[in-house]
Amino acid sequence: MKMKRSSSPISFVVDRSDRRRGSLFERSADVWVREAEGCARPHVAVLRSRPFAQFEKAMDANLREWVDLVNFDLLDHPFQADLIADSFAHAMSRASGKIGFYVNLFFQAACGWGPLNTGLLSELREFDIVHTSETFRPFSWQALQAKRASGCKLVTTVRERHSSASKRFKTMRDMSSAVLKEADLHITLTESRRQQLLCEGAKPAQVKVIPTGVDVGRFTPSGGDGGVRARLGIADDEFVILGVADPRRRQDAQDLVRAVARLSKDPACSSQRVRLVLISPRSMRKALKRSAQRAGIQGALTVTNFEEEDRALVYRAADVFAWTGAVQSSWGESSPYVLPEVLATGLPVLATESAPVSEVLGDAGILLASSDGVALSEGFKPLLLDANCREQMSAAGRQLAETRHDARLVARQLAAEYERLLKS
Repeated sequence: MKMKRSSSPISFVVDRSDRRRGSLFERSADVWVREAEGCARPHVAVLRSRPFAQFEKAMDANLREWVDLVNFDLLDHPFQADLIADSFAHAMSRASGKIGFYVNLFFQAACGWGPLNTGLLSELREFDIVHTSETFRPFSWQALQAKRASGCKLVTTVRERHSSASKRFKTMRDMSSAVLKEADLHITLTESRRQQLLCEGAKPAQVKVIPTGVDVGRFTPSGGDGGVRARLGIADDEFVILGVADPRRRQDAQDLVRAVARLSKDPACSSQRVRLVLISPRSMRKALKRSAQRAGIQGALTVTNFEEEDRALVYRAADVFAWTGAVQSSWGESSPYVLPEVLATGLPVLATESAPVSEVLGDAGILLASSDGVALSEGFKPLLLDANCREQMSAAGRQLAETRHDARLVARQLAAEYERLLKS
């Protein structure tokens, strides 16, 4: 892309022979006009290693009211300049998972690749702010090089609870340490994760808590389930417990099956039909059905999956949401993205107690010290038997989502931080 100034202060001349920078040209042209008119906004590059999730898209849409954004998905959808977004190690991973693992391990040990993105540095020089994900990602280190070279501000969002778990090699530890010390701002989703970052060496002024934002207009108690219960063969009088079966935490799903089996045999709950609906990948479905058969509840288990755009309908088809296993998991999200969505939909939550989860739920959920089948069944009983309890938790969750997790409010908080950085 070659761009020349014309005699007019707000016009431009473009050489269209180079089409490689399509999205960047559109951004640059728009920014140029706004700057000439004296109304320029912060120019922000957002770096991610995976496709943008629905909640990130909701944040993105609201954030664009205040800042000029370009999203860089560095894994599946390389940005539109002709850059090499996949290292040799990543290419091998696509060809063969097992070979790719060992090749990637070698490159991580040798030079911290995971992968590095050739040409990314030159693309980032024209931005005011580079907002990246996690301190330990190689592209976060590349964003730091852009800060050193061009003076742009560097912002990270730290989601994983124990980012040190990925620092297996000195090169990666050194890269992460440099990003941790030199970034202008680290954003965490919870106060507990903020405290962990301070223990890792970040300065208090560097770390700000900004919660997950969700579209509270889309995730709402009203609107119906779009026929989800009917498609799954769930009767109107069945009490639906919705959960997620994660291959990394298989025991959690087994505990939910045992809990429902105990409820089915509990005399106090004998008048209530319970259905357990687990959102699960195909790789777990046979094992889950075998577990249900052994527990004698094969007719009370539904294992399925849905597209992201149908999540609000699925939540509205359930009566309670179960989030378990947070205590046992030493790696993962510091604040589960799904919980603010569930709260906004007005779905009562039963969860295993942990600092991040308790911060998100507040008084809008029931927290358990253990996630075994006995503890879960006892936790479900008041929700199963007391409609008033469910209504109170539903109202509390919706209010919490509207006041704390509304994507528009959260986007404004983030935009304010961008503005503060550029003025400092």
